[in-house]
Amino acid sequence: MEDKSLQLAPIWKRFPQLFSEKQLEISESTIIQMISEMLVIGDHYYFILNVADGSVQHVAANCLSMHNLENTPAHVQEIIDLIHPDDLPYVLRAEEVCHQKIAKQEAEERKNLKACYCFRMKMNNGKYQLFHHQSIPVLFDEHGKIVSTVNIHTNIDHISKKNSLIAHVIGINNNNSFYQFNLSKKISIGKKPNNPLTTRESDILQYVAKGYSSIQIAELLGISDQTVRVHRKNILKKTQTINSSSLIKYCVEMGWL
Repeated sequence: MEDKSLQLAPIWKRFPQLFSEKQLEISESTIIQMISEMLVIGDHYYFILNVADGSVQHVAANCLSMHNLENTPAHVQEIIDLIHPDDLPYVLRAEEVCHQKIAKQEAEERKNLKACYCFRMKMNNGKYQLFHHQSIPVLFDEHGKIVSTVNIHTNIDHISKKNSLIAHVIGINNNNSFYQFNLSKKISIGKKPNNPLTTRESDILQYVAKGYSSIQIAELLGISDQTVRVHRKNILKKTQTINSSSLIKYCVEMGWL
């Protein structure tokens, strides 16, 4: 984190209790397994970020084609440079509030939390499109500090072109934590969002977003397909949407996906 050209370094340095200065290796098979459990609803790529020096590894090949890059990025600043300049202040603030929240958790809790927010990125045609960013810690040192994270960038421009300016810290691996930060207004850290969905409805929403049918969802959850259909109708009613497409768009903008 000594590279002064890395725009996120000053943010990370504020949390020495969270980020490690060590560097460790991770296998690509571990990355792929982790990503398979994440919700990605569009064209996406991933890379491993080593927090100590900002270097990146295992950059997915489609990162180059999506952004018209000649060479595989070796440093995260090369990826940050693709973000729309107008979105950078929001990105810096999102990094700060997300890691401020994560830093307050116990070491074991941190292993099951991811940070999420959106920003526009430059595409291969020179135009900017909206991307959803997920950062999940994958390696830790002996003190429980984060060594590296897997970062997933998903193009969601086909779902929404509106950045809600909301950042999230969300639990993974059966951790149900969910924190929302509205960065378009004064920040209120740690308040739960006004999500009207029940736990079961939230589970079903995740499968709907992945394109599963009611019958498939029923088999996965061990309930009847009629029960799933009732839940889906309730979800549409609570979100005031009319079909799966409008539901997914709304939930992405609200940060529930």
